[in-house]
Amino acid sequence: MVAQRLFQALYLFLPLLVSVALAAVVQKYDLVRWLKVPIDGGLEIRGRRLFGKSKTWRGVAIAIVGSVSGVALQRYVLEGVARSIAVVDYANTNVLALGLTMGGAAMAGELPNSFVKRRLGIEPGATTRRPVLGAIFWTWDQVDLLLITWPAIMPWVEATAGLVVASFAVALVLHPAIAWIGYALGARTSAR
Repeated sequence: MVAQRLFQALYLFLPLLVSVALAAVVQKYDLVRWLKVPIDGGLEIRGRRLFGKSKTWRGVAIAIVGSVSGVALQRYVLEGVARSIAVVDYANTNVLALGLTMGGAAMAGELPNSFVKRRLGIEPGATTRRPVLGAIFWTWDQVDLLLITWPAIMPWVEATAGLVVASFAVALVLHPAIAWIGYALGARTSAR
């Protein structure tokens, strides 16, 4: 039962993994430069950026395009193969609506974390020397995208406790692994 929930969570958020793969290519080759504009537009509060230069409209666009592509993959290619672990009725799902919601919500979920870190003077990709605060931010960094994504996708999926917990467990393992792989491939400037 636990393994099934983990596979369900992994499959549910497959569109975000497609987004990560797309982002790696876009960042490595610095594509779509015209969208590499910070979401906060350079806005500062008390001399510190609202979100920082690493949160860009390019990232939002990639997350949405990747998520729409991922949901399309689930509906049109994997639907018959993965039916036993699917928690969404992909045959009756609007690919654009679910993909747009998932990608947009994931990016929105990262903003509160960035906002708080900028207020504390922690730069993107940096850590704090305070162990407890560092552990809190590390954990928040791994799961922040789920905090808004889960409520946003509830019209498509029943958020059972087991599935939600499984998704957080998957994120805690997969997110840092993906960051390290991205760094090793030269698509990221840090392994965080």
